[in-house]
Amino acid sequence: MRADTLTCPETLDSKTRANVLDLTVTCPDRGVLIEMSGATAGRVHSLHSEEFSIGRGPECTLFYDDKTLSRTHATIRHTQGQYVLDDAGSLNGCFVNRERVAHRVLNHGDRLRLASGVRVQFQLVSENEEKVLTHLYEASVKDGLTGLHNRRCLDERLQEEVSHARRQDSPLFALIVDVDHFKHVNDTFGHLAGDEILRRMADLLKDQARREDMVARYGGEEFALVVRNPTQKHAGQLGERLRRAVEAMEVLFDDQSLKVTVSVGVSGLCARDADFSAAGLLADADQALYKAKNDGRNRVVCADRAESV
Repeated sequence: MRADTLTCPETLDSKTRANVLDLTVTCPDRGVLIEMSGATAGRVHSLHSEEFSIGRGPECTLFYDDKTLSRTHATIRHTQGQYVLDDAGSLNGCFVNRERVAHRVLNHGDRLRLASGVRVQFQLVSENEEKVLTHLYEASVKDGLTGLHNRRCLDERLQEEVSHARRQDSPLFALIVDVDHFKHVNDTFGHLAGDEILRRMADLLKDQARREDMVARYGGEEFALVVRNPTQKHAGQLGERLRRAVEAMEVLFDDQSLKVTVSVGVSGLCARDADFSAAGLLADADQALYKAKNDGRNRVVCADRAESV
């Protein structure tokens, strides 16, 4: 029996009614965009709002820091049960299945390319399918404790950031933030207290970072930030702002007030550097962090090479 032929489920026997309701619940009735390239490949975006915008303007629903995109490049509207893509007057165009379009009603499986590098796929899914897709993506890129990006995602994103900096001849900075005396916290108050400090640290770093910056759990009690286009002065100021914010942070755990400090290593590279690489950027930040801890902790140190960026 087809669910769409039933007009009064209340008149059916209980078994048939359950089957009808199950068919109704699992019907693909919502649109999503799934990113198909880059470090965020697999990320799922719900198209629940009446209008979903894509572009390089921070006000867009889906924001990409990509100069080939227009500020508002395209919009997707949900109207009369259909999802409609409209080019918002972009310079480099919108393509659906390799065809440049100005206006297109989207069908399940359509592949979209916006400008040179943004590739997404449109799918119609059920509520449960959307939850599964989102869970699978988050499990692959997120750290389970803090909800930040994990180390694998950081490494992939950093490679992309290095390539972007080379193309744009722009500086790229990394900050590694390490919780001071974290072993002492675990030994004194227990690992659950240490976990709570790491979660609070993650929230603080996300609040302090810009939308286009990446914040990740680097390992253990260490966190990493990848920052595009700052000067060495601004990157150092960010590190100092983070250090002060953590110093002022109070973590309540089992009726106890816990306070910690952090040491921060800052590194920066330019495309003109002969050994400009993701590995080099992290190595410099690690060395600067080591110096910060060796000099007494609770301080920010910039790598020597960052001074010339």
